[in-house]
Amino acid sequence: MGGVMPNLPMHLYLAYQTAERLDWGFLHDNLGSCWLGSSAPDVRAMTHWPRERTHFAPLSVEQVGQGTREMFQRHPDLADQARVSSATRAFLLGYVSHLTADEVWITTVFRPHFDHSLGEEGRATGTQLEAHLWDRALQLDMDRRVSQAMPAFPQATAALACAESGVSVAFFDDQVLQEWRAWVQRFLGWEFSWQRLKRAMNRMYRDNAEVQVVVDQFLEEMPRSLERVYAKIPEEKLAAYQQQALDMTLALAREWLE
Repeated sequence: MGGVMPNLPMHLYLAYQTAERLDWGFLHDNLGSCWLGSSAPDVRAMTHWPRERTHFAPLSVEQVGQGTREMFQRHPDLADQARVSSATRAFLLGYVSHLTADEVWITTVFRPHFDHSLGEEGRATGTQLEAHLWDRALQLDMDRRVSQAMPAFPQATAALACAESGVSVAFFDDQVLQEWRAWVQRFLGWEFSWQRLKRAMNRMYRDNAEVQVVVDQFLEEMPRSLERVYAKIPEEKLAAYQQQALDMTLALAREWLE
């Protein structure tokens, strides 16, 4: 089940929406740390760590919230508000948002519609290759939409400056967080491009020339190719995904961080 998770823009957006709804005072002063936390589980793309080291749950996760609960069970001190800095709490809120968004996507979108290892019934596509392509296309289209919808995105780069300062979690050292924060800031300076779809599929299928032909055709036929995806996976499904990810994040944040 490679490469099936939401991208950085969606994670930043969901963390921002969560912070807005909670309206906890310390979040207003540490929004950059919250954004950093919402991206941090994917640091493994830079460090090449196993996924479970940063996500605290396998891709076979069955229950939303499994990663969050495992994180706090392994590191119970993080739930002790008297010992955790405001920057760390903000970082953890973003982190919980990321874990939750991934788990909701796996359980409600990818697995029922795109995971051909579970059989053909109910799958939106005829092949696993097409499933991965459609999954990535939906993710990128969500990125495009939320980048336009979130007024705070232009300020995110500035807010992330030194966002790791004051953050203390046992599973990241300061140098790793600093290097990752710099990468996230660079990413936010890039313009949206559908060529990211080609790069994502290239990473997934390791320079497979036949796959690149399929991706090129999908891009050449835009927007009709994307319309075919939405004919099988309605936009309402993606709206429901975002709402469920937000609702579950709010519930888990109140359980562990309030």
